[in-house]
Amino acid sequence: MDTTREALYPRFSDAEFARRHAAAQALMAREGLAALVVYGNSSMSRHAQAEVLWLTGFLGNRNNYAAMVAGGAPVLFAQSHNHVPNAREMSSVETRWGGADSAATIVGFLRDSGAPAGPVGCVGEVPAADWLAMQAALAGWTLRDVSAAYRRLRVVKSDEEVQWLRRGAELTDIALTALLEGARPGLREYELGALVDSAGLAAGGLPHLCYLSSGAQGEAGACVPRQNLTQRVLRTGDVVNNEISVSHWGYSGQIQRPLFIGEAPGALYADLCEVALESYHRGVAALRAGASAEDLLDAAEVIHERGYTINDAYLHGFGVGLLPPSLNTRRTTKGRSVAPFVFEENMCVVLQPNVVTEDERAGVQIGNLLRVTRDGTECLHRVPLQYFVSR
Repeated sequence: MDTTREALYPRFSDAEFARRHAAAQALMAREGLAALVVYGNSSMSRHAQAEVLWLTGFLGNRNNYAAMVAGGAPVLFAQSHNHVPNAREMSSVETRWGGADSAATIVGFLRDSGAPAGPVGCVGEVPAADWLAMQAALAGWTLRDVSAAYRRLRVVKSDEEVQWLRRGAELTDIALTALLEGARPGLREYELGALVDSAGLAAGGLPHLCYLSSGAQGEAGACVPRQNLTQRVLRTGDVVNNEISVSHWGYSGQIQRPLFIGEAPGALYADLCEVALESYHRGVAALRAGASAEDLLDAAEVIHERGYTINDAYLHGFGVGLLPPSLNTRRTTKGRSVAPFVFEENMCVVLQPNVVTEDERAGVQIGNLLRVTRDGTECLHRVPLQYFVSR
């Protein structure tokens, strides 16, 4: 084993990558594919690299591809030439430059592979220009989107992946604790973001999400954490909603804890917190291997029974990035039908009730990353499940 690479970056075992590559080959056989082309880009703090990362071990920047033919090993194509040396240090597979034209490089790889022309399964948000160029150049080959089927391979975590997610949750707890301990009147929202990101980086993590919003309890404010931090100055009595994720090389925790600046919540926000906690506990009670999406929707009904609604999803799959399922409540499906879904052991999900008033003037969010077990769940976070009041 390359001890230099081991010293530079943590890495999954050879057995773990063999498991993943075998799963990808089995997917190709089920789908009747001659080849698989996997794409990633840098959006969502590089978590749109999730599909390439899972197959190759490389958490890259910009645009990257991985490709494999039936019966063959994956090859990583790092598109930026100056990224190739680092990609070779991190990757578990053969690594090449993606060339001046990524689509042309993939076409050349498929032609040179010796594989007979056939269906090519594409994974991820392949740019339209690349898709059209590959389709035009590959006579006898056809391109098909198999992103959903490939992503399903990542839903149930291996034991090694669970360990990485535990580390991501630990890093996320460190970052959230820095926010809880450092928030005070006079700071601006973006300074709260600096507390989160600097604590995560100092502990060895990578930034993923720092969503937060602040506002006076008696005024209309953001009922859900904002994705862009503002220059608003914190005042005594404010509520700060937050959604924090710090990653261990792509494997992140995710946690939400309401924070009140200098004063305990008033009657409305105390009730919102109570309902959020109740709906969270009902969700935990319902969640286990063999539970269905309908069981979780039953648990979420208490939010509406108590006169509130939700803005964000009630529960979503996680690690790396968003995964199935994504559940709102029966009354807030936002035009999407709820597909049948059964939870399995070692799936990881974020249960995160975002309880808001019907007019969206007020709201809170409480949640954790959970591992589904045979008999229930394991919470991967250690920060107490409660709202907090800053000193």
